[in-house]
Amino acid sequence: MRSKVAAALAFFGLMVSNPALLRADDIIVTATRQALPSREYAGSVTVLTLEQLQSTAAVHPAELLNEVAGVNIHRGSGQEHLTAIRSPVLTGGAGAGSFLVLEDGVPLRAAGFSNVNGLFESALELAGGVEITKGPGSVLYGSNAVHGLINILSQEPASTSQPELDILGNEIGFGRLKASFGGEAFAGQFRVSASFAHDPGFRVNSGFDQQKIQIRHDAEFGGWAAKTLFTFQNLNQETAGFIQGVDAYKDLTLVHSNPNPEAFRDGKSARLAVHVSKAIGANAKLSLIPYARWVDLSFRRHFVPGKALEDSGHQSIGLLASYQGSTENFGYTIGLDSEYTSGFLHEFQPGPGVFSFIQGEHFNYEVKAIVLAPYAQVRLALGPQTQLKFGARAEYTRYDYHNKLNTGQFGRFIRIADRKDDFFTLSPKIGLTHALTRNLSLYGRLARGARAPQVTDAYSLQSNQVPGDIKTETLDSAEIGLKGKLGEIQLELALFAMHKNNFFFRNANGFNVINGKTNHQGLEASFSLPLAEHLELSGGFTWANHTYAFTELVGSASSSIRDGDQVDSAPRTLGFAQLNLAPNARSQLSLKWQHVGHYFTDPGNTAIYPGHDVFTLRANYQLTPRINLYGRFDNLFDSRFADRADFAFGNHRFFPGRPRTLFFGIRFRG
Repeated sequence: MRSKVAAALAFFGLMVSNPALLRADDIIVTATRQALPSREYAGSVTVLTLEQLQSTAAVHPAELLNEVAGVNIHRGSGQEHLTAIRSPVLTGGAGAGSFLVLEDGVPLRAAGFSNVNGLFESALELAGGVEITKGPGSVLYGSNAVHGLINILSQEPASTSQPELDILGNEIGFGRLKASFGGEAFAGQFRVSASFAHDPGFRVNSGFDQQKIQIRHDAEFGGWAAKTLFTFQNLNQETAGFIQGVDAYKDLTLVHSNPNPEAFRDGKSARLAVHVSKAIGANAKLSLIPYARWVDLSFRRHFVPGKALEDSGHQSIGLLASYQGSTENFGYTIGLDSEYTSGFLHEFQPGPGVFSFIQGEHFNYEVKAIVLAPYAQVRLALGPQTQLKFGARAEYTRYDYHNKLNTGQFGRFIRIADRKDDFFTLSPKIGLTHALTRNLSLYGRLARGARAPQVTDAYSLQSNQVPGDIKTETLDSAEIGLKGKLGEIQLELALFAMHKNNFFFRNANGFNVINGKTNHQGLEASFSLPLAEHLELSGGFTWANHTYAFTELVGSASSSIRDGDQVDSAPRTLGFAQLNLAPNARSQLSLKWQHVGHYFTDPGNTAIYPGHDVFTLRANYQLTPRINLYGRFDNLFDSRFADRADFAFGNHRFFPGRPRTLFFGIRFRG
């Protein structure tokens, strides 16, 4: 393998990826749906540009997003993942409902029907940029914008036809073709983009095929600006399950094995949104975003005893309406979000019973949901350098649940009779920004994030639950920060403290806990520092403490949680550092160190994963004005590590990290 590394480096020469740098003049759109300098937003938002997305050339969302301070994506099999943003890595309904994933400001899924693996349904490979908001979202975003949100921005159309091709492969058979072209049509400009990926997987029976298509059209008519965006994706995945045993991720034979060759995940989704806006006078703007979505997902629940089959899906229509007005010293935003969703879930265990996981039907139900959410925000200039923003969002959610099976308890599962449930949340926000210099600002923020329960949490009940007991989850956050440029250093610092009530999660025995409480404190730092004319150091680090703030009652469902215990899957330290060399305008080279600290793998703090440090070498060379060569070595030193470690049902379980792998790609622009 050493000769392969040497040969590849000799071929690449001095080449690299551009670092994900912070800039004092970053423009963000997520917070207000209008272009806003980052320094004017009281909160922490990281912007990843198209150039950064291309230089990373991620084949999995974790490869890109884990280069953001405060973010920790646990990679599963294929395109599966679990997410953390200023939080532990959360699973189940908590993992699905605590993070909002958007496409040009429109949620990928209905709030109560989210997907814990939701990023695979996005068009991240085709994106023109990504914005990651850490902590509760602005008043524009409600349920699921609790710990943070990820807004994936589409590429703008091209005024002339410029076809683009991007081919990426690796040494074990992964291949991905991306293509894009655009031009003028229908009194506007358009772009059509597509991605086709095939991965045999480095583990037995763990390959996937995925296709994504996105069409965007921009036009103006009668004083209205209109953007139409359509996205479709299809995933067919053979899933590799956990390997089990103490330090199993260190055993190369186990690393390549698959204890669950029967596991799979098939998912399709389609979204259509039309963004229209019109200037009203000189200082106001009306925005309307009608949208529709369709989602269908089937998979085997290989991660629990019984390994049931689950089919779910939903269809939604909605409208995001807002009106904004502003002067130099005053501004306001009022809006109303409305959505109707019809969804279903069917869970069936074909194999024999295992413990209380019985053979046969577990659940079969339909849910119709209505969400109505008015909001308002005001901006006041307190001086030439100081701005105050405050507002609130009210959100009403109604679920109409219909059970299609007989009711009662069956093993650990409870099937309840038809019912209707209403949830109401109120999320106030207040933020203050102060410009210390032209390029450096200080901010403070108090905000509440809240969410109605996920449909699966409300209606896929277990033996320790009572129908209707589940409550809305709230998270109260306080944050202060500094961002911008200090001399030659680009930096962002943030100190946060949060408390969460009515935390719904599954303990180590797989039972639901409906009223947990947790505390979260942390410090984030991101920076870029020029070391010499062609050499730069950049990175992002997080120190955080995530603890339980309650004691779980002793009993058959207990996992021995005590007040003050560390939340599982919550490393104290996370971060990356990247050394970037650009000897000339055509060649770049970078070496990245990714760090994950140790963490407990069960809520009772009895099992631990020691953490890991992994290195990536990236390279880029502009061969001609139209042809770009790029590549990288993942896991450069072939470390043995786990992308995810946990302890459940009495077993140490791991998703092993991929061994050293060479990727090589070529981009062509017409």
